[in-house]
Amino acid sequence: MARVLDDLTNYSFKGTRSPQIMDARLKRSGVPSRILQIQNEDAVRRYTARYQVKVDGLDSAKVTQFLRGGIKANWSEEKAQEGVLEDGLRKRLVKAAIRALYALGTDAGEVEIAVLPGRRYAVDKIKVRYNVQDRNRAEQHGEPPFSGTGLESDILMGMDPEFILVSKQGHIIPASLYLERGGAAGSDAVREGDEVSYPLGELRPMPQPDPDRLLVSMRQTLREAQQLITDDTLQWKAGGLPDPRYPLGGHLHFSGVPLTMSVLQCLDNYLALPLAILEDPAGRGRRPRYGFLGDYRRQPYGGFEYRTLPSFLVSPLITKASLYIAYLIIMHHSKLRARPLNHERYHKAYYEGNPAVLREAALKLHQDLTLLPEYGTYSRVIDQLFEYIREGRTWDESRDIRPLWNIPAMP
Repeated sequence: MARVLDDLTNYSFKGTRSPQIMDARLKRSGVPSRILQIQNEDAVRRYTARYQVKVDGLDSAKVTQFLRGGIKANWSEEKAQEGVLEDGLRKRLVKAAIRALYALGTDAGEVEIAVLPGRRYAVDKIKVRYNVQDRNRAEQHGEPPFSGTGLESDILMGMDPEFILVSKQGHIIPASLYLERGGAAGSDAVREGDEVSYPLGELRPMPQPDPDRLLVSMRQTLREAQQLITDDTLQWKAGGLPDPRYPLGGHLHFSGVPLTMSVLQCLDNYLALPLAILEDPAGRGRRPRYGFLGDYRRQPYGGFEYRTLPSFLVSPLITKASLYIAYLIIMHHSKLRARPLNHERYHKAYYEGNPAVLREAALKLHQDLTLLPEYGTYSRVIDQLFEYIREGRTWDESRDIRPLWNIPAMP
């Protein structure tokens, strides 16, 4: 294991210029790819609507359309907003390009995308332009650490973990029967074709400046949900995929924190990877449609939502450890340099649900966290999480979570 651990701080994804590896890595990440197919099929490219997206970080992208015959027409962002690109297309193209580049371990390059019928797309070609190690180093030298700068008073954390209600007969009972769409304890939507229903329960506690106060706020929403869900015979289930029809997420919200590739990679490596080791094997089917690495969404309040994690409501320990680790990452991410998921071995293990391989990286990740300021405040819970990893434990998504959270349940 020592030989493997020594190499985890390499940022760059070795082999990104190999079409075979790029194609496999994109598909594994849930990104449609025609990189291998397209090399010898120029006619396919010629008669397909294609766009090139040049990306330089998470906030900068330029879209260019390829017309038939290979002539390019450059469209500025202003023209795209005026309707030169059909409604929503530019946004989808940029999102797809950033996701494809992120899967290859970078946030800068050029992505050629074919637009297919049915609002589908496929990546035809990628040119990685920057070395990720250089970009991360530039971020670290350009950004002061959060801790000790006075910025921590402006940072807020929030969350909206999901759960489902299950009858004694095993049927999903829509949370919307008891919970309004809004509010701290509410129901969340699921779209199936043109149909929208609200089967999921969701907790939306008030954001807080530190994880312990956020936990207190979350417990208040749990009590509110308990009062609203009047059928005590229903089981509450969480995790990644307690029912194959409904993948669940444990989304974390941050404001007052710059969204950078370094922050996303730290959240993936130091938080999503350990939880993937502990997850119920049944929950691994959630990926790659949900739970893919680097899944984020900008929010109207100016912050962002990290969407990769499963619903950590599955246990108080998983919830506490998730919030504690996330807080340490946000405050001190420049000190966290391991990137095992940039390596093909661990990237593949994450998407295939191979905890034995991912466990190889756990010791290094834990060691890095222990060296952070403030670690002592949260060490008991985080140490216990990594002890469970060493013991090979997993959580059980078939359990009713109410007894774990001291919510009375009917026998």
